[in-house]
Order: sequence, then C-alpha cells, then structure tokens
Amino acid sequence: MKRLVLVVFVALFAIGSSFAQPGGDPAARLQRELDRLTTELGLSKDQVEKVTPIVTEAQKKQTEEFTKMRDEGTFDREKMMELRTQMQAETDKLLKAVLTPEQGVKLDAYRKKQAEERAKRMQGQ
Repeated sequence: MKRLVLVVFVALFAIGSSFAQPGGDPAARLQRELDRLTTELGLSKDQVEKVTPIVTEAQKKQTEEFTKMRDEGTFDREKMMELRTQMQAETDKLLKAVLTPEQGVKLDAYRKKQAEERAKRMQGQ
C-alpha cells in the first residue's frame, strides 16, 4: 500500500511538473538562450565570452521590469510586449557590435523565427 501511494505521488509530481511554464530557473533560461545563440549564429568561444554579459544583463533587466509591472498592478500584455520588443532591440544592437556582419544577418533571421514561434503559441492560447 505504501508503495502504491509513493508511486501515485511521484506520478502526480511528474505530471504537475510537466505543466510548469517554460523559463523557470533564470540560470537555465540564460544557458538555453546562450546555447541557441551559439548554435544559430555560430559564435566562437571569444564571442560567447563577450555575449554572455550582454544577454545576462538583458534578462536581468527584463525580469526586473516585468516584476515591477506585476507588483505595481500595471501588468498589461500589450505594454509588456512593447517593452520586450524595445529591450530586445537594445540588446541586439549590443550583440551586433560583437558579431560579424554575417552573424548580424543570422541574428535578424533568428529573431524573426522567434517572433513567428511566439505568435503561433499566442494563437494557441
């Protein structure tokens, strides 16, 4: 009987965890973004070292701004998306200073692909 309860508990925990929103842990989110940028843009080790603080600071700033909006009760999806777009443009400008021109073009294509995927997810809600 104890085993059955334990198995059911573990199963429920696993199912509940699968419904958690993506993103979660900031360190994991940062690593995923760095891995994607490295793969999509073909970053060198030197570029990864230069890009890491840019992406880290951008994610920190975004988290702070969104938390502030939620805490103030001014959470507005439209405003959030506008702010996110603005912050991403600022970040991309900093990233392009580190990238080659070819990588800059790849970054633009990557951001377009991200926007399309985000739009598909939003339609599904």
